[in-house]
Amino acid sequence: MKRILLICGAVLVIAALTVPFFIPKSAYKARIESAATSALNRDVELTGDVSISVFPRISASIDGVTVANPEGFARDSMIMAGELRGSVKWLPLLSGKVDVQEITFVDADVFLQKRADGETNWQFGAGKSQEDTPDSEGSGSVKASIGKARLQNASLTYQDDSTGMTYELKDFNLEASLRDMDQPLSAEADGKFQNHAFDLSLELDSPDSLLTNAPTEALLMFEMADMGNISFQGALQLGDEGNIDGGLRFSSDNLPGLIAFTGITPPVNVEALGTANIVAKVSGPLSALVIDFEQMGVKSDVLMANYTGKVTLGDPMSLDGQLSVDSPQAGELTRQLGLDIPASAALEKVKVTSKVKGPMDALVLSNISADHSGELLNATYYGDVSLAGNGRIDGSIDAKSNKLRDLFKAAEMELPPGETLQRFSTKGDISGTFQALTVNKLNFTLDDITATGTAGVDLSGEKPRLTGNLDMGTLDLTPFLGSEDTATKDKPATTGWSKEPLDLVGLQSVNADLNIHADTLTIGDVKLTDAVLVAKLLDGQLTADLSKFGAFGGNWAGKMTLDARKAKPSVAFNMTGNSVLVSEMLGTLASFDRLTGKGELSLDASASGASIDEIMKALDGRVSANLEDGALKGINVAQLVRSTSSLKSALSSGGLAGLDLSSAVSSSAETDFTNFDTILTINKGVANVDVMKLLNPVLGVDGTGTINLGGQALDLRLATSIDKSGKGDGSVVQLNGIPVPIRVSGSWTNVKISPDLSGVQSALEAELGNRLRDELTKRLGGGDESSDPSSNTTEDVLSGLLGIQNKDKTDTEEADQKSDEDKAIEAIGSLFGRKSKED
Repeated sequence: MKRILLICGAVLVIAALTVPFFIPKSAYKARIESAATSALNRDVELTGDVSISVFPRISASIDGVTVANPEGFARDSMIMAGELRGSVKWLPLLSGKVDVQEITFVDADVFLQKRADGETNWQFGAGKSQEDTPDSEGSGSVKASIGKARLQNASLTYQDDSTGMTYELKDFNLEASLRDMDQPLSAEADGKFQNHAFDLSLELDSPDSLLTNAPTEALLMFEMADMGNISFQGALQLGDEGNIDGGLRFSSDNLPGLIAFTGITPPVNVEALGTANIVAKVSGPLSALVIDFEQMGVKSDVLMANYTGKVTLGDPMSLDGQLSVDSPQAGELTRQLGLDIPASAALEKVKVTSKVKGPMDALVLSNISADHSGELLNATYYGDVSLAGNGRIDGSIDAKSNKLRDLFKAAEMELPPGETLQRFSTKGDISGTFQALTVNKLNFTLDDITATGTAGVDLSGEKPRLTGNLDMGTLDLTPFLGSEDTATKDKPATTGWSKEPLDLVGLQSVNADLNIHADTLTIGDVKLTDAVLVAKLLDGQLTADLSKFGAFGGNWAGKMTLDARKAKPSVAFNMTGNSVLVSEMLGTLASFDRLTGKGELSLDASASGASIDEIMKALDGRVSANLEDGALKGINVAQLVRSTSSLKSALSSGGLAGLDLSSAVSSSAETDFTNFDTILTINKGVANVDVMKLLNPVLGVDGTGTINLGGQALDLRLATSIDKSGKGDGSVVQLNGIPVPIRVSGSWTNVKISPDLSGVQSALEAELGNRLRDELTKRLGGGDESSDPSSNTTEDVLSGLLGIQNKDKTDTEEADQKSDEDKAIEAIGSLFGRKSKED
């Protein structure tokens, strides 16, 4: 019996070894196809040659394998492999279970697709039971497990129709083990994803849960050689949205490249980012994944930053956390990030800490502590900043620069050459947008100017617009009117007004709307006190309303307009003042100090020109003055007209040319007055004297003539009269009935004062001629012949007319020998400088 059993066993072994050689390979091929089809619930077709062995297990090697796609997908096949190798254990087959010990795909091409309706081709479903198979009737169900599955040199394409994205995996090698779909899956892989080499290890608690959109625990480690490495441990869930909940670690030496690889479109250029180290928790759907960073550090040559808090991925990405930034080259950082920040070229070392919240394109930074230090600007800021729209700033600032012109240049704002705008400092509460800022509680310095109050700048237009309500203390604008040399040239001098072209380009660089109070406002040699100025500057036209100010000892009010929009600037002003010290005003403005006094002035004038000289020669307008208690320097009119002895001596000596005026006309001489009134009409730089009256208790002067403002010269005729009683009541007498005019002429710096001799001589000729004819007719032609001849001589007649005493008889013996007619002719000739015929 025992022998029989041994023989039967040997027969079975021989049958197992020999039967496969008698069974067609197609039968094995069909069985393998059936087993694979059952395991994958997909049609599996073996298209190539089959080689089979049955000991110690059933093994097969087949060239050409396809795994079909369900209907409705882009390709007919889900998998195509150049070669399929597999082995199946014997004993599980006898019990109706397919236990695949190994299955290997070589040169496989796998196509995965997610349709727009959410259906995927990797959802295999449950395998067919044997009762559903025609040739498996009564054989029971067939189950499959895979001890080891390999992909060698595989390619995988993932097509997501819902997003339009396609991802490619090449040179892919995978080794995985799956005993059952509800059992753990482990896999190791390497390859190239989107042409980037990587290594991958994966452990899943239940692939079946993952494929049925239920969460499953996963451990994933992924390393991409030129991008970085990432690890995740937690729960994964696939589906329409997908979901992740676990811990994340990440490091990268090429963060910009990795961000570009992921397809994320950040709101800024990320080229400035270098390396990154991240420890975080991740949760939520893939389309709006929330990453809660315990640490997110970024480091490059221009940036060292760390962020803790949440980041929500989406469109756009949003943040809610705490940020710290340290940049040694902030200007280069903003350039690389693609941020348009004014004067970014001037930014250097920056340190910032802040809370951040909101979407990236409208990020709000609160509780900011920011410090900037650099060659062009040093500044600190505490407060809030919003990046939404035109941006928003609310906080306090402390900034200063000792190279302000270079700072303007960095902001691409060109300034005209000059020595001004060299340094500034400012402190205050700042608010507004990036383009329009206002500073309250301002403490400001610009060069030597200081200011407190409120100020603002608006950069939204073509030109910067300055606004302010400022108390400026001592304000000196002289340096801003041109160079020191130009300022000197503008002063009146013997050579005339400056012909240097006016440099008013600065008025066209900015617009302004300013309310200013200055304790002292200095403009060149003009000093104003307690000045209240409302100034508007628009496209090169400056309008200044001075509602009140003190100048030249008096109180003033007026307006001025300076228009620099054309090649020839124009100026217009209307000023009124009272209690003005006229000598101080004329001396400062025109270097003319010959008139003193105090009183009321009114000026209304306008002109245009490319230089001070052109403006003064084109001036039109009107000037009026009413002065009291002053003097006209350089001449004593009263002394001049009272010098009867000098006048008589000149007359008796033969003419007025020898009149001695040295004491009456000198630098120390002056004509004082109790009242001085004048009205001047200015036309093209020449002022015509409409009215000029000077009065004191004993003297009255009426003036006529012109004052050439453009030529810095004058030509005035002062007609005088003396109040004999000294009562100032206007009752005057004239010297022998003849007025004595005074002429004031010459340049402002070399005024000449002299009597108008031509007027006196013509008046004397007329007066003496008439009186002499009457007297001669009376005394020589038809008078009383019984009278004493000695008392009726021509000499006595002239002496009586002129008030000249008779000469001593011893000095006039020769004259006594002359006839009365000869004496008369000689006296008259001597009076007017004529010689007798004998001479």
